[in-house]
Amino acid sequence: METAPIHNLFTLEQLQDYQQAGKWPLADSTLLSTKYADRLEMAKRLHDIVDSDFYKKYNTRHEIEEWGDNDIPNKIYSNLHSGNAFGWDEDFIAGPESFEWDNDNVKSDEVVQRSKVYLYQWSEEEFTSPIPQEFSYFIEMHKDFKSVLEHYLYENYSNQSHLWEDIVLYKLMIIKYNTPSATEKNRTEHRKHNSKRFGQHHCDETLGGLHLGENYSEFWAENTKTNEREMITELTNNKMLWMHGEHAEQSGWMPTYHGMKHNPQEDLGDRYSIIMDLQVRYK
Repeated sequence: METAPIHNLFTLEQLQDYQQAGKWPLADSTLLSTKYADRLEMAKRLHDIVDSDFYKKYNTRHEIEEWGDNDIPNKIYSNLHSGNAFGWDEDFIAGPESFEWDNDNVKSDEVVQRSKVYLYQWSEEEFTSPIPQEFSYFIEMHKDFKSVLEHYLYENYSNQSHLWEDIVLYKLMIIKYNTPSATEKNRTEHRKHNSKRFGQHHCDETLGGLHLGENYSEFWAENTKTNEREMITELTNNKMLWMHGEHAEQSGWMPTYHGMKHNPQEDLGDRYSIIMDLQVRYK
């Protein structure tokens, strides 16, 4: 019988103290530094193979939706792919020049992009065989870190459990931020626009989330004591961060407001981030 991975976890009292003191619940992770040390390289490999044909091949049930912003649907829009094995979203925002155009009658070829691949607790059994190596890797990662979310589900939020339906969703997100229409000359400007537009101040519509790292530092979070935005640079160094979502307020927590700040280093390319969301459905 396999033993569950051992994680560094915070107690309810520790997390309450951290919120009051304006400290971040960052924990060292042996798994991130060993078994999953190459997770961000694997994130790139995963995104390299996902396209429409791949989505249709490995999901036996499909639901595809086109979404556009209510005010500027040709400047902010998405292709949303739901499936029984995995989900995949492509989000687009008009690039730094075309975003400033006065009219919104046409979609510009100049865009910045965010792509998300979603894996769930049932993904392995729903995948058509054989499962590609890149997906097997993250399915295993989901299994290894699900116990962290289970711990915080009951440690932090059990006082509102009477409001939930039976299903709890453990959703692993492998996220890519890229600049498909950029040139070498303007790539830094496009990356800055990407971070500004996709990384605006917000909290997630979840109970909580576990941030499992990014390949270069852009993630900031709002200090719960000072309200200052602070860069969480430790996420590039095998630490994991627990974040409270919007629905955590019902259990007395302050949500973790966060976003992205452009990293001006000129030799940087696509950015990858891995986050595991904890969600419930309310009655």
